[in-house]
Amino acid sequence: MPGGPTRQAMTDSEGDSRERVGAAVERGRVAQIAWGELSFRERGRALRGLASLVREDAVLARLISKESGKPAFEAIGFEVAYVCELTRFLSGRSGRRALREECRSSLILPHKRGRVAWKPRGVVAVIGPWNFPLLNNFGDAVAPLLAGNSVVLKPSPHTPGASRRMLALWKEAGLPESVFQVIEGEAATGRAMVDACDMVFFTGSVAAGREIAARAGERMIPCVAELGGKSAMIVLADADLRAAARAAVWGAFAGAGQVCIRVERALVEASAADEFARLVAAETASLRLGGSDDFDVGPVLLPAQRERCGRLIADAVARGAAIIAGGGDVVDSLFPPTVLDRVSPDAAIAIEETFGPVLPILRVSGAEEAIRLTNESPLALSGSIWSRDEVRAREIARRLHAGSLCINDVLVNYFFVSAPLGGTKSSGLGFRHGREALRQFCYPQTIVEDRPFAAPLAAWVRGQLGFPYRKRVLEVLRWLLEAIYR
Repeated sequence: MPGGPTRQAMTDSEGDSRERVGAAVERGRVAQIAWGELSFRERGRALRGLASLVREDAVLARLISKESGKPAFEAIGFEVAYVCELTRFLSGRSGRRALREECRSSLILPHKRGRVAWKPRGVVAVIGPWNFPLLNNFGDAVAPLLAGNSVVLKPSPHTPGASRRMLALWKEAGLPESVFQVIEGEAATGRAMVDACDMVFFTGSVAAGREIAARAGERMIPCVAELGGKSAMIVLADADLRAAARAAVWGAFAGAGQVCIRVERALVEASAADEFARLVAAETASLRLGGSDDFDVGPVLLPAQRERCGRLIADAVARGAAIIAGGGDVVDSLFPPTVLDRVSPDAAIAIEETFGPVLPILRVSGAEEAIRLTNESPLALSGSIWSRDEVRAREIARRLHAGSLCINDVLVNYFFVSAPLGGTKSSGLGFRHGREALRQFCYPQTIVEDRPFAAPLAAWVRGQLGFPYRKRVLEVLRWLLEAIYR
């Protein structure tokens, strides 16, 4: 079934939102104290138990498919699998090491040692999007929870069911009440969360992300934001074109194109463009639209997104592009996957984020033009390079402005959870995944103390420092500077 957004009638006035959010944050603050005092192992054990319930729960995947219209493959293979893998990695040895550190000794203070304690920030606001009701909602709560924070999650009002289900599973797992809370609402609720919590993790549009980051900046609280992308798929003439075409179709149309790291545009070397376009068109024609129990591409949820896709297609065609696949009528929110060939670099669809099932193919003279067009975008989240020459592909990757890249693949970088993933330029702030994902939800507290068995030396040094300054000590300092730093 294609499904569609679920909306609950709700009051979202500023006053009502502040009252509801304020009460939730206060409960979270109280609950966070005991949760933060648990060891990392204990928190990890608790969240791995919850992940087991997620894996076994038949209701959750059905809810995701019903709300967002995703095929079961994406509900399970993308969203459920992601939460399980992220929890497994972050709760393991790598996570423990990320939050435990001993500093190297200072050469001029050999009798001292430093330790860094990564302390939770408190209550983290997670403001999730509609396109991934589990992955970018509860999935974004995993790192702050493991780091010892409590979380207040606001799902999109279009797709709240998966977050409600996660709250039920949290309670079923016997986890501490109010450490994880779900609060529903619209823009006013989000603003109230930014004004009340100790940190914000937002996934959504660039415009909303800028507003949230500015609001967080007024309070001097950290903000992690994963925003838009205009990911380029660079296809060189020596690439495996059949594999590249198949990946382009999956990368562009998975999730009905409503994916932040999707293939937003294919930049194809001119000598290979005819064959690539032919293969992409044939692959696209085989896709099954929603409307049955067995399909590949579901609905474009929001009317504004459907209108945007139509407008961008019309503009590209007016500038000389040709529709080589799709382009039909939208029925029951199902937007036919559409491929445009010979798209002009100045067409809006070559510049603006589409966030829908439309793939523009731009023909380029070679790698240099592809690099230039890629780097001209103010969005720099993801991308891919396709070539049989992997050394050359890596060289191109180093020259691209993007937070995460694939060579001869697409989308899979999002599941490579041991490495940080985040954007640059207008694509966002901060990271998800890797040790950075845990550390950013903490603040480092450095503690400097005497080394064991160095008490006599420490006492002597303390006696030499401080007032009154002595010429003899100054000479020793000069000698040390010359000896150490020459």
